[in-house]
Amino acid sequence: MMFKEIYKGEFDGVAVGRVSRNQNFTTPLGFYHNEYQIQYIYDGERYFFYEGVCYRMMPGTITIIDKDKIAKTNIIGGNSHDRMLIELKEGAIAPLCSLLGIDVKKFFSDHHGVYQVGDDESVQSALRTIEELVTGKKDKLTAGKIKLEILKLIFEQNSWEKRKLGKFTEVGVQPHIEKQKRVHQVADYIAENYDKIGSVTMLADQFYMSKPYLCRIFKEVTNFTISEYINLYRIVASKQYLMDESMSMGEIANRLGYDSLTYFERVFKKQMTVSPLQYRKSILKGQ
Repeated sequence: MMFKEIYKGEFDGVAVGRVSRNQNFTTPLGFYHNEYQIQYIYDGERYFFYEGVCYRMMPGTITIIDKDKIAKTNIIGGNSHDRMLIELKEGAIAPLCSLLGIDVKKFFSDHHGVYQVGDDESVQSALRTIEELVTGKKDKLTAGKIKLEILKLIFEQNSWEKRKLGKFTEVGVQPHIEKQKRVHQVADYIAENYDKIGSVTMLADQFYMSKPYLCRIFKEVTNFTISEYINLYRIVASKQYLMDESMSMGEIANRLGYDSLTYFERVFKKQMTVSPLQYRKSILKGQ
């Protein structure tokens, strides 16, 4: 058995699933689908990399993932795991959070990281209730009940910072961590200079690596190609520009570093499923 889906359900902008794996894999989180994520590890281990540092996700840990941060998780050395994954679309929980006086954006931004919570009965109770609701073993399933239990899971806990795990530096994963650090240096550079990078070759020269080597390790670590990663930052920035009606599409494309308006429109639509113009109209209409 390499992969087993124990259960999965989607409820009005909220998805909850539990899987068991015993294979290596790398996956990007929380960016393509623009979702907040929460992971709980029942068994086994994973490794969470961000800001060039490795954090160990082990039994009893919750990982809180901010959708506005590009995060990667990896299993190193064939470690297996059994985990619950909760994905939250901001629009699906924003009304309830507003009603309860919760600043969801601030919470996920401030608490992006890994926390040891396994011995907390309130956490375990919330996890059990969520699982029972998803699998239909408790009451009639409703999206509202799922959302309330998830909010209880993350917002009713005290002293999050006291439970936060430090970086993981075990010698056995050190070579992987060093590669992670090199890639994150490149990723950080892209984050600051996405609008100025002319080519992957120029980027490789900047970090004294060959283009093939940089492309290979970047894909291994992030599961993105370098071009995909640059485009992610450009599209995030474009959404801010599109709110300014005085800026033309050509001007926006130029500011983002695109030589072609047509290419910008194609990349934007692939990422967002609508054209930049359609996105602008929908945003301005909602204001």
